Amino acid sequence: MNFNIKDFTGPLDLMLHMVKKHELDIYEIDLKIIIDEYINFINSLDKNDLDNKSEYLVMASELIHLKSKIILGFDEEEDDDNYEINSEEDLRNRLIEYEKYQTITNDFRELEKNRQDYFTKVPESLKEYANNETYLSDDVSLEDLVNAMLEISERLEYKKPRNTKIARKEISVKDKINYIKEILSREKKVEFTRLFNECTKEEIVVTFLSILEMSKDNLITLSQNKNFSKIYVEVYNE
Repeated sequence: MNFNIKDFTGPLDLMLHMVKKHELDIYEIDLKIIIDEYINFINSLDKNDLDNKSEYLVMASELIHLKSKIILGFDEEEDDDNYEINSEEDLRNRLIEYEKYQTITNDFRELEKNRQDYFTKVPESLKEYANNETYLSDDVSLEDLVNAMLEISERLEYKKPRNTKIARKEISVKDKINYIKEILSREKKVEFTRLFNECTKEEIVVTFLSILEMSKDNLITLSQNKNFSKIYVEVYNE
């Protein structure tokens, strides 16, 4: 396999690439094939390639455990608290969820890129941003976040930009992450929609991407009391 581990953001990214290489849908492919390919690939790597990439080894141990259960005919539904992946269904769901995350992230990055040629500004002044530098929790899904973000987009009314030539201020994902960190350092827990207050169309996309990145990096926790209720963002506590 002509893969370079540096080309992937994590073990799920690598496994999803292996699935796509077979040109089959995640629902159709025999995951035992992907498990074998993943383990063989990890075994073929030089030790230096795995420095600071322990998550790949953790996934390898999960897959070896799962493969042994399949071969020995253990009950796949029986949970083992020492492992996050206890069945082929668990693994398939993890890959499907990651693919959704990857797809929507790419879509929003493309939207952000397409908006870079627009030089507009709403009359309100922008707040100053700080200059400092899971996966999603069980009770909040990626679909919940997308629906909340779409509701925000529909509710916000934008004033027509003034017909003046202005210097556009770039707002990056990094800037927004710092901004969210600043808010959480003061309030610890905020409603999801508050992070989109006074956002321009461009900032809605950037803010959403920032929340996804922070959730993926375990910097924040997203929670809601029940389905379709308000989503809250708070600092992640181990």
